[in-house]
Amino acid sequence: MKFPSTRNFFCLEGIDGSGKTTQLELLANALEAKGYKVVKFREPGGSIISEQIRSLLLDRTFKGKMDNTTELLLYNAARAQVISEVILPALQDGNIVLADRFAFSTLAYQGYGRNLSLKKVNELSAITCENCFPELTIILDIDAKQSKIRRNKRAGTPDRLEAEADSFFTKVQEGYRQIAKDYPDSVALFNALLPKGEIHEKILSAVLSKLNN
Repeated sequence: MKFPSTRNFFCLEGIDGSGKTTQLELLANALEAKGYKVVKFREPGGSIISEQIRSLLLDRTFKGKMDNTTELLLYNAARAQVISEVILPALQDGNIVLADRFAFSTLAYQGYGRNLSLKKVNELSAITCENCFPELTIILDIDAKQSKIRRNKRAGTPDRLEAEADSFFTKVQEGYRQIAKDYPDSVALFNALLPKGEIHEKILSAVLSKLNN
């Protein structure tokens, strides 16, 4: 399924431990230093309602209890709210919008990871997002083993998704790689194991090329 792109809207994707959140902060700082106004948010979340949905989705007490379709619908509900409340108003005000995950995350995690129908996932994304899709999504590519090493260094208890088996993250990452192949005009895949500064330069260059196009 082909999705329409929205100017000045960018997304970073990757499995947990890929470094996307760190890179999003570096990107936001670099763009602001160049004079751009930037609004950034995480998914699920970004608004009061979406953050409440996030708390349900990541609650470990629901591990093994939440139905996969329930999970799919909750992610889309959170996304619909943040589009209406945050993304569209920010774009209308002339901001660059940076998302820490968006619709391709759902395709990777719920479609490829949970083995839900890819057609159903994409159709629901089309309903949820309408014409609001990033003009460029950057996927940070890392395998499940390296991801786990990074995640194990974090403080605190893993949330419901972070606590999934390595096999789940392997399927998700394979999904991300397939997404990069299926959407070459709007998705870039970068090696997450490169030095942090080198990854940042690649991401910044890719985003600036879109902004200056």
